Amino acid sequence: MSGADIPYQLRPNKFIDRQMFLEALSRLIIPRGLERYVYVSMGGRHLIDHHAIYNTLGVEALFSFDTDANEVARQKFNRPTGNTICVEMNSSNLAAALDSILERFPSKRNLIIWLDYTGARRREQFQQTVQTLIRLRHGDIFRITLNANPQTLSSGSQWRKAGAVSPAAYRADQLRTQIQEFFPNHVDEIVDTTLPAVLAQCVRLATEAARTSMPNLRYTPVLITSYSDGTPMLTVTCAVADIDQRDRFPSQYFRRWKYACRGWDDIQTISAPVLSLREQYRLDANLHRGARRMLSALRFLPGEDEEASLNAIKSYKAFNRFYPTFRHINDA
Repeated sequence: MSGADIPYQLRPNKFIDRQMFLEALSRLIIPRGLERYVYVSMGGRHLIDHHAIYNTLGVEALFSFDTDANEVARQKFNRPTGNTICVEMNSSNLAAALDSILERFPSKRNLIIWLDYTGARRREQFQQTVQTLIRLRHGDIFRITLNANPQTLSSGSQWRKAGAVSPAAYRADQLRTQIQEFFPNHVDEIVDTTLPAVLAQCVRLATEAARTSMPNLRYTPVLITSYSDGTPMLTVTCAVADIDQRDRFPSQYFRRWKYACRGWDDIQTISAPVLSLREQYRLDANLHRGARRMLSALRFLPGEDEEASLNAIKSYKAFNRFYPTFRHINDA
């Protein structure tokens, strides 16, 4: 079974990330009016995100695209509503299609766009990002998911063959070669754990590049998450605002949200453990305690070692409200 076939509920870190995004959206768009928005993304075969956006927030204007005709046919079968639009399209054509997408929903004025990349064709991805950003408007929301696996930059002894001083230095050189105009100058090394933070800065530089074409627009990070679901990923969500508009976006109240992003280096790292219901109930009964005492309550290590287990418990404690929960039908 491939990762794309595994339900979100069985991939807790990915599930938590999606739930946090939904809550961020509720705080961003409800004050402006849900009826203003169209949700646009690469929906995947089951349109899980479109179902969540519709069921949780009530956004009815839904648009999905994919390059594979059979995937689009399957999306149409799995649409949350009969009005959901699914088309065959490449992400490289999205920016040019935004006006026509809005025309399909005449009463809508704003977009929520999610570019969800699983591969590592970063030059294309960042070029598409900039082209999309410059076509957005006040009140829009832009989200991008990037592959943050360091092995996409170096594996095995590649660094030695290239004559690099270290694997970390080689990774930095590789990423610089891929996206030179979006690469932060101060980065000389990328160790196993720092690629998400470096990519977040690359996204920042992409928003600055977009501002050279659209100086009135501001792209404010509202949620940045990093998680591993078999492959390390980074997700950045930005709010788009026009400085000439009177109404502030995001509103000043958004910053009261516990997980609201405070800047491009403020990354929520999600590394929750995979738990049985009994294990989850035991941790929930000890949430008022510190991570070490919560771990002691389990009487085993849910991670590879004590340090990894403590980090997993800390992550669960921070994001337990978003953790997936199954209940047996007989318990209903």
